[in-house]
Amino acid sequence: MAPILKLRWVVRWLLTVAAWGALCGGGRAHTPSLSPAITPPCPTHCICLSQSQVVCNSATLRGVPSALSPSVTQLSLSRADLRVLRSDAFAHLRQLRRLALDACNLTRIRPFAFRGLPRLRELYIQHTPLATVDAFAFAALQNITSIVLTHNRIAQIEGYAFAGTNFIKLISLRYNPIKRILAHAFSGLNDVAQIELPSGIRSIEPLAFAGLEGVGVLELAYMDLPAVLQDTFRGLVRVGRLALRESDLGVMRIGAFDGLHRVDTLEICNNKVDGIEELSLVQNNSVNTFKLTGNHMLETPEAVILEVDNIVIRGNHLPCECGRDPLVNPLALTQDFAEENFCISPLKVRGRSLGSVGAGGAGCRGEAGGSARARAAAGACRTSNILFTRQLALITATLVFLASS
Repeated sequence: MAPILKLRWVVRWLLTVAAWGALCGGGRAHTPSLSPAITPPCPTHCICLSQSQVVCNSATLRGVPSALSPSVTQLSLSRADLRVLRSDAFAHLRQLRRLALDACNLTRIRPFAFRGLPRLRELYIQHTPLATVDAFAFAALQNITSIVLTHNRIAQIEGYAFAGTNFIKLISLRYNPIKRILAHAFSGLNDVAQIELPSGIRSIEPLAFAGLEGVGVLELAYMDLPAVLQDTFRGLVRVGRLALRESDLGVMRIGAFDGLHRVDTLEICNNKVDGIEELSLVQNNSVNTFKLTGNHMLETPEAVILEVDNIVIRGNHLPCECGRDPLVNPLALTQDFAEENFCISPLKVRGRSLGSVGAGGAGCRGEAGGSARARAAAGACRTSNILFTRQLALITATLVFLASS
């Protein structure tokens, strides 16, 4: 009988526990739900790869889908017919980390279109008809890794387009037909590691970079400028490397670098320079290293003031005058200046070091000094004198003959 009594006691205990669970609802608290989770429907014209990854690459899509789950972190609207992005267009997707708007028909981005995306890291807008970056279009983005705006039709960036946007690794504007950089185009943009600008820029307005602070690399290459104007770089602060290279810089005006502050390295490399009215980097500029290398200068600089810790002036081609001391050149600020820089004119000494054609240099032996134009003028003058002397002699002989007859 003992086993039977024991079995009855176990059954009674199980019934008691079940009764208490039914009354208190305790069973539901610990029992996992067996019903499927309710999943929001995927918006029309979209493919939901998961709750966090959505692709809406449809030409029939004419706006940002409002039915997207708030948990979406990666969204592609490439090839959609998105012509205008309104302000706060993605504010309902606060978890968004990657956004692609490539190859859509985007023509306008309203101010603060990407506001309300605190976690956004990557933004791609490429191969669109976008022609103008409006003021505040990319404002108020924080801690984003990259803004890639390549292969569009951007011809103009209005002032304050990136205002209030901080801590970015890359802003790329390559392969756009930008011809002119307007004043304050980058004002309010702070702590960006690198800005990539397209080739073919023909005009940079004064104060174009005013209000841009903390840029790691700012490279301006393949430009075609008539001049580098006064105050071009005024207000540009905290720069790792500022480079002007492989460009036609025209004439560098007085005050071109005034107001530029706290630069680790300023490079002017491999450019054609028509003339330099003044090259001034004073202590207020606080430039640590200045590099002037590989440039072709058609005229000797008029004035050079370089209050810089490290100066590199090498591989430049400058006008030469035979018999003139190359150290008289205002750029002669480095120990090996005469040997490390070369003549661009006159033709007979082109490519020779400045030292070889300077005062006492072997390159000048048997060669007239000065420019080719001056030598041609001198030759013409001598020819004219000879002809005049011959004519005077002929007239004198004629007068003598007439008098004697």
